[in-house]
Amino acid sequence: MTTADKPSEIEAGKFSYTRKMKKLTEELSREEYRLAMPLLDAAVAGVILGFKPSDREMRAQARRCWEILKPQLNQHLLSEDETMLPWAEDADGLPPEVMDRIKRSHREIRSLARNLNGVSFEEDPDKVVSAAGKALCALAVKLDDMIDSEEMRLLPALRRALFA
Repeated sequence: MTTADKPSEIEAGKFSYTRKMKKLTEELSREEYRLAMPLLDAAVAGVILGFKPSDREMRAQARRCWEILKPQLNQHLLSEDETMLPWAEDADGLPPEVMDRIKRSHREIRSLARNLNGVSFEEDPDKVVSAAGKALCALAVKLDDMIDSEEMRLLPALRRALFA
């Protein structure tokens, strides 16, 4: 391979990565719309279970919501943490304080999710379900706030960086 070939290969790699980032921002936007109802249902179930953990209907609703949210949450955080945020840092697409806020928010959401892993909303004792319900409600609210913030700040900033 000659030295003359390297710049074009580097440009092709950058173009391919930029295309990947554009696709990822579009996917994240679509995911956020699909999460609206499960987040609302999770917040409602979590609040009720926090005070009345014996409510069988809310236990079932909490289980369904967590089954929907967990894989999407894992994929969303993984996509951002392993692809989008490193790219944004390298491209200087976001100010450091914004990056720090996003990373802090991701840590908080992961911590809440860890509190839900292994919980059986339908079979665990009331004390466990009450704590899990509070964590589910907090997770839903935090996740909704993060989605709003991303829609208003992160994704537009990334789009500006991509199309600059």
